[in-house]
Amino acid sequence: MSRIRIVKGKYVKITHGDHNMSTEGHITSNAAVEVRETGNENGVMYNNFERKGSEVNNDFEIRLSLKRDKAYSTMVPFGILDFKGNYENAHFVFDYSLMLGNIDSLDFKILNEDGSTLYAVKNLPEVVVPSRKIPLLAQDLMKKKPKNDPLQPKKAWDWKSVFDPYNIMSGDYTKIGSYVIFWDGFDNNEIYDSTKFDNKKLKAVIVAKKNGKEKTKEVEFTTNYSEVNWVDVKIDKKNKRIDTTLRVNLKDGGEEGLKCTTYKESQYTIAGEDNPFKNEKLMICDWDKIPKKDLISAKPPITKRTRSFTDLEELALEGLAYHWGRNKNHAVAKGVKIISDSYEFFMNALNMVEKTMDYVMLTYNTNGNWMRSGNPGSLTINPISWIGNTFSRKAICYNVGYIEYSNGWEFSDEKKRI
Repeated sequence: MSRIRIVKGKYVKITHGDHNMSTEGHITSNAAVEVRETGNENGVMYNNFERKGSEVNNDFEIRLSLKRDKAYSTMVPFGILDFKGNYENAHFVFDYSLMLGNIDSLDFKILNEDGSTLYAVKNLPEVVVPSRKIPLLAQDLMKKKPKNDPLQPKKAWDWKSVFDPYNIMSGDYTKIGSYVIFWDGFDNNEIYDSTKFDNKKLKAVIVAKKNGKEKTKEVEFTTNYSEVNWVDVKIDKKNKRIDTTLRVNLKDGGEEGLKCTTYKESQYTIAGEDNPFKNEKLMICDWDKIPKKDLISAKPPITKRTRSFTDLEELALEGLAYHWGRNKNHAVAKGVKIISDSYEFFMNALNMVEKTMDYVMLTYNTNGNWMRSGNPGSLTINPISWIGNTFSRKAICYNVGYIEYSNGWEFSDEKKRI
């Protein structure tokens, strides 16, 4: 709201008592001749800025909007690194303005799509910054944000310490002015659940009260996963625990090393030599390739698959839960550090066909070359045949039994997880 007053003549303003004037911006006075400021008793004093507002005006007005500029279009809990190694915004950000008069209290809440309350607080959340300070805050964030080292990346940083000098108390944001609300996405139980933001329509609501009079303003906003839709995260601040659901797409890659082929003996006759059995048939199996000297007593070659696809699927899911987990169940990795707090990290992997990672083949391999597992989204060259053929696939390989490594043949026992 703006006001311009033009007076063609003399303009005199007389106040019987204190006369207070404050602005969120600049005050500019111009005179063609001179500007006079007189204080008969105490002179002229220049103090720090104090927001005054109207205590006598019984009416008031509020405005609320979602801040959509580029710096705040995405958020990640704790401001953890994004997929390009940049530090992310750690908040949902809202603008609100209070006009005409000061108020007694201001409540803020976030509503789920079904109208239930996701987050609610009497007065505002922990971070509220006057709009006029946002440019300075942005500069400080850029200055103090640590440089990302690809060799030793810090997954999160202490952004809150940068916000603290700009944060204001409840007595300030109930006065006329414009403000920015920063909400970190955690509910009243201090839990962040990413499924609450998976393609959802939410509402931010402000309730302002003064002398028993109440006004409400709300803004609807849509949230959805960006880049990744195959993982859900639940963070419990109180119990210092992170639970992640990972949706993978594991497919049956069949088996290698269990084939038998029938040939005519003549195919193996040395040129120029007579072979009386040249019309006989000969069966050669993959395990026949294993040199006799490398066979171990009581450990015969595998001639029949010992693990089904369902078995391998279970082993793979258990392996993801263990190797990606950082908790009390892991032999070494007991937790993760986020800024100054330690969290236990639990992984729950599910094999599904919707909203999953790229598919991965589970391949059973024995009686041949060691096969290297490849990551989803990549193609890995795997030597699979005793005649030296190679092929490309996205695969997790279960190597068991007699396997030929670069230094020779070894026997690999059954595994607890892959």
